[in-house]
Amino acid sequence: MEQQRQQLLDAPITPLIIKKASPSFVGIFAIIFFNLVDTFFVAMLGTDQLAGVSFTFPITFAITSIAMGLGIGLSSHVGRLLGAQQQQQAARLTSHGLLLSLLLIILIASLGYVSIFPLFSNLGAELPVMPYIEQYMQIWYLSVPLLVVPMVGNAAIRASGDSKTPSMVMLVAGIVNGVLDPILIFGWRPIPAMGVQGAALATAIAWALTFLVAFYLLKFKLKLLRFELCSWQQLLSSWQKLLSIALPAVFSQLLTPIATTVTLVILASAGTATVAAYGFATRVEALLFIGVMAINSVIPMLVGQNVGAGQAARAQYIVHHAIRLAVVWQLLLAVLMYLLAPVISQSLNHDAEVAELSQYYLQLVPFCYGMMAVPLLLAQTLNALAKPLLAMAINLIRLFGFMLPAIYLGALMGSSKLIFLAIIIAHTLAGLSSLLVLSYLMKQANWWGTKQ
Repeated sequence: MEQQRQQLLDAPITPLIIKKASPSFVGIFAIIFFNLVDTFFVAMLGTDQLAGVSFTFPITFAITSIAMGLGIGLSSHVGRLLGAQQQQQAARLTSHGLLLSLLLIILIASLGYVSIFPLFSNLGAELPVMPYIEQYMQIWYLSVPLLVVPMVGNAAIRASGDSKTPSMVMLVAGIVNGVLDPILIFGWRPIPAMGVQGAALATAIAWALTFLVAFYLLKFKLKLLRFELCSWQQLLSSWQKLLSIALPAVFSQLLTPIATTVTLVILASAGTATVAAYGFATRVEALLFIGVMAINSVIPMLVGQNVGAGQAARAQYIVHHAIRLAVVWQLLLAVLMYLLAPVISQSLNHDAEVAELSQYYLQLVPFCYGMMAVPLLLAQTLNALAKPLLAMAINLIRLFGFMLPAIYLGALMGSSKLIFLAIIIAHTLAGLSSLLVLSYLMKQANWWGTKQ
């Protein structure tokens, strides 16, 4: 662990970002790619099935966003503690943080399980797709606690400087999910065809695998998981410290699924084909955004440990290099996707209208991904600096100040394609605004652990 710490503090910046983000890229790619495979197999079942699974995305993303927010809070503290060589305090906070995360997710999943029909009815789901939503979500709610330890625990593992191991775990889980999908969805020999239930069950089995591996790594390899009796005062102190960053981070993470939910409500008025096209395109979008997600996942580690070690200037350079790298990468991908979108949309969709709308989205919207990356990386930097309220404000303005008003205006004009154009404009304006905020942030020396 000490060797990894020194590398974070001494290695050349851009190669370091690429080296640490590359394993995350592989792991995230595996998960999202096999989710896309999942979407492909569900689409083969029919448009109603695909629309049903698309409707579940905001809710599943909302709950996993809570775990992500808790992971952000944990990694922010753990990164700075390890940077200051306080291993024992880091282990105690990790253990207490995982316990809190499990309790919260079990409570939320229990409430969700008993409210599936009224919740999705209010989101605009029509009766023909409701059975598929129920089949998927019943299994999903029961299995989501298995995801908490890998998601929150991996944040602590990355904060230690190890971005490779969590990514390899994600890669194996993605392969397991991808192999099990067609078997459980369509059946194979003694295994009956389960339809959308099979897709949810394949995901649950993959989560169980990541749970076991993450537990082993935290407990035995990194010594960041400790089972010891402690007073309520110690436990509450750890939870308070964690929640000081995690609560704003959770709310910030929840803004995206909330905004997605509002978007789906708007699109639902245009018909099931529009919802299905948006669901398909956003799954491909996630695949295109892996580079930014990988860089974003290592920002707390890189910034946190450098700030913890008193190297503020290096932390600032890391943020500059990360944003430049993300913008260039996304522009290159946008050009590639413009060429590939017709093939992807036509081959993976069996409905002509869904294929046409998803092709339109994928040929144009990716050109704003570079600007879309800027506020995301800025918000993650603010979390690493223990400024979660400002990070939340960045996401709030990006989604509710720029994106949703633009989508609403596009919908008023009566065209799904105009909504997609509005998304491009909104993300571009949000990115330019975030660059101005970043320029101000770099001048605030005290935020980076140094005096004015």
